[in-house]
Amino acid sequence: MPLDAAAFRSVMGAFPTGIVIVTTLDGTGVPKGLTTQSFISVSTGPPLLLVSLAKTSRTLRALLSTRAFVVNFLAADRGDLATRFASKDEDKFTGVAWRPAASAKGAPILADDSVAYAECVLSREIDAGDHTLLLASVEDGAVLSGAPLMYYRRTYAAWPEERDAPAL
Repeated sequence: MPLDAAAFRSVMGAFPTGIVIVTTLDGTGVPKGLTTQSFISVSTGPPLLLVSLAKTSRTLRALLSTRAFVVNFLAADRGDLATRFASKDEDKFTGVAWRPAASAKGAPILADDSVAYAECVLSREIDAGDHTLLLASVEDGAVLSGAPLMYYRRTYAAWPEERDAPAL
């Protein structure tokens, strides 16, 4: 018998992960986004990544329509923003500075709140239970400054030590 959902979340919460906000535009140009830690690098040749989004997500519907998005790697001091984008608020972008991604159909880049970002174009969708896995080509991106926000056992924390990133 499979592990129940609460126990599964508890087990998965024992692994510390980085926090990202996935952003896109809906069909009318309104920005959409959500917080997730379900993100992995897949390949460097070609550059591919994968994110896992709940099928009930309004952001997922917008993303599937535009087929482009940005993965914003949150800075250590932005737990408040992670909480906002994890909510069901209709307008998560009020007061949030962003600029449009050139390589991801204008999807929001949250450069002021991130340590890095990746501009992505959707390559493939994969059904995965109550989630959809999105395999995407990384078309552009940048490493910014600061330490990343981490998530461990339902708590946000900073990476213990800021390190200089190697040049891309």
